[in-house]
Amino acid sequence: NVADSRRNAAPPTPMKLVCYAFGPNPLPLRPAPVARDWMDRIPDRHAYRCLPLNIANAHGWEVASPCAFEVEWDGGPRDRSMAIRALDGYPNISAVAVSHFAYGIVTFHLSYLFRTEPGWNLFASGPLNRPKDGIAPLTGVIETDWLPYPFTMNWQMTRRGTVRFDKDEPLCAVFPV
Repeated sequence: NVADSRRNAAPPTPMKLVCYAFGPNPLPLRPAPVARDWMDRIPDRHAYRCLPLNIANAHGWEVASPCAFEVEWDGGPRDRSMAIRALDGYPNISAVAVSHFAYGIVTFHLSYLFRTEPGWNLFASGPLNRPKDGIAPLTGVIETDWLPYPFTMNWQMTRRGTVRFDKDEPLCAVFPV
């Protein structure tokens, strides 16, 4: 019986997540919040009555944008087909966001080295349950129990045009798996 096997199972191995910031001004890192703008707009905030949705929303941590910026893609296959511009005077947007892979993919340098216990990885994606028009996060599982350098987060434009990210908007959501 499943209940008996769970009762007699060994407790799960503790998992420790360590995060090392690179440089004096790393990107904002914070626990993922439950709130979502689209959920707030539903009459009576009815979407918040879904417990699995709320749990997913608040699962893990977010790495946020240090500034407001735009990503413009002309639909072309080259890295120069994309332009990334800070909108609020941020001095070095290219240290945060670049067109590394071309094909409408924007790469975010997260400025952190994450380390997990042996056997644990880090799931990285866009913020959960927070769709964004014109661009979609690409999801990865990173072997942070041995990886000796920071990883990047990638989003792919879904059509030519311009997408805006606001200051403090999440660029990446992470949680151990």
